[in-house]
Amino acid sequence: MGNYKLLMIYFSSFSMFFAICDIIVRPFIHSYGACFFMIMSLKEWPFSEGSAQMALSTLCGCGGVTPFLIAIHFIYRFFALERKGNLKYFKGKYLIAWFIIPILGGFNWFHLSWFYYRRNEKTTEYIRQTVFENFGLHMNETVYSAAFFYPPDDNGVPHLDMKILRSYAILSFSLAIPFNIMIFTGFMSHSKIKKLIEHGECEYTKRLQLQLHKALVVQTFLPIFLFFLPMGALFTAPLLHVDIGSWSYLTTYLYALYPAVDPLPIMFIVEEYRKAFYELFDFCLCTPPPTKVEDVSSMYRNSEAAL
Repeated sequence: MGNYKLLMIYFSSFSMFFAICDIIVRPFIHSYGACFFMIMSLKEWPFSEGSAQMALSTLCGCGGVTPFLIAIHFIYRFFALERKGNLKYFKGKYLIAWFIIPILGGFNWFHLSWFYYRRNEKTTEYIRQTVFENFGLHMNETVYSAAFFYPPDDNGVPHLDMKILRSYAILSFSLAIPFNIMIFTGFMSHSKIKKLIEHGECEYTKRLQLQLHKALVVQTFLPIFLFFLPMGALFTAPLLHVDIGSWSYLTTYLYALYPAVDPLPIMFIVEEYRKAFYELFDFCLCTPPPTKVEDVSSMYRNSEAAL
């Protein structure tokens, strides 16, 4: 409804761009000792090392876009449920501003990757063995973005790198703001939907709002467990001297899963979307779609009997 469809087109377009970057870079995300890093193999890379570093930093920038897209998504839905006319702030020049915010978040992460986490001798030596053991790569076959919290001084004594600590604070801040916005607007939307369910003008409104309520609950927990918690753990563990090792693989998988999984609650919980989804397959199979709920139930009973 309204400009929400433009937000969804924006989100979908970004998800496709992220997927293309991920296919090109094929990164490995890992945490080892006092360092977390994203590494890219150059074995099959046909271009220069500098272009590979640019591609890797661009993929890191996608990580900065995602949390703000999630937060804006929740803000719009809260304004829509609030019904106080605040959706006017998603029109015209305001809508352009909403589109720019995630890009700034992405540029922030790109900047950190490009200027703070570039290859350096101390980091290269620190991760050399774990990169070879886990990925079978020599360091001259890679580019990486890495945050090494406790590099050794000239005497070999580890000291906290204040520059990396500042970058960690920036990363944490860029995650904390959209996370808190999402939690607040998710909770307020939950309250609004409950009131709409209790005071709905008709049975259709109550049914639809109940379905949207269930979808909202699921869509609140998805980014928490697929994005915010894994990323927060990856960034924080090395600072606290916690070696999560192979568990850091989960961050790669969960982060890649989120854009694909996020639409599923709406698709399968809201009845109208669920029917349209089933009808798509009916069309592909050249069978006429059922037109009544009773026909759907009958179809399921027949399928179960056949099985």
